[in-house]
Amino acid sequence: MHAKKLAWIWSVISLLVLGLGSWLVYSSFKNLDYEWNFGFLKDYVWDPINHTPGLLLQGLWITLKVSFFSILWGTLLGLIIGGLMMGREPISRWFALIFVDVFRNTPVLVQLYVMYFIVGTAVEMEPETAGILTLSLFCASYVAEIFRGAVLEFEKGQIDAAKAMGLPSWQIAYHIAAPQVLRRMLPALVGQFVSLVKDSSLVSVISVADITKSALNIVAVSFKSFETWFVVAILYCLVNTVLSSYGRYLERRLRVG
Repeated sequence: MHAKKLAWIWSVISLLVLGLGSWLVYSSFKNLDYEWNFGFLKDYVWDPINHTPGLLLQGLWITLKVSFFSILWGTLLGLIIGGLMMGREPISRWFALIFVDVFRNTPVLVQLYVMYFIVGTAVEMEPETAGILTLSLFCASYVAEIFRGAVLEFEKGQIDAAKAMGLPSWQIAYHIAAPQVLRRMLPALVGQFVSLVKDSSLVSVISVADITKSALNIVAVSFKSFETWFVVAILYCLVNTVLSSYGRYLERRLRVG
């Protein structure tokens, strides 16, 4: 009975907070005294003359491309770095530790500037390549720590039991260790991937034509900043909602009763 009473009280509080937040948002838009016009954006979504994707869809494609390859290479490199951090060889272990500390403790924007204007100038690197490489290294530093933490939490007694049953190493790794480590890693990984998609907007500062850069160009021409950034925010939200939903789906599939 006490638990039901507390649940009812928290429901009322939640409704009050939600109502207050909605009222604040409504009041803010009402007092803005601004004439909204989203119609002009349709030409930037789809070019009616050439019948091709407009500036916003082109930028969205670049954002998805940069995010996908950054997540892919960052995850693979992060697993390798995480393995080196737990290894017994001192030089590679210290290299992995320094790598993680450097890329986790410095801003992504600074890393982008260094990668493009210093490293990129020396090797003639394209802006998009520099952006993907920087985000991949940044992602790898977090994936390495996530992987290391998940492995350290794994109960080693299960491996000993599997060996006592005569299972080969590859079956122990594939059927016993990997599913449990992945299940522990998945929530943190999804959160990191969602954060990386948002961080990909920073590649616009090195002239990568992602959706943020496209929005800046649209605002410079139309002077309609509110509508443009509102739509861009919705597009980012949709991409990350799909990513988060798929992550929750995988969590349910990997959940052990």
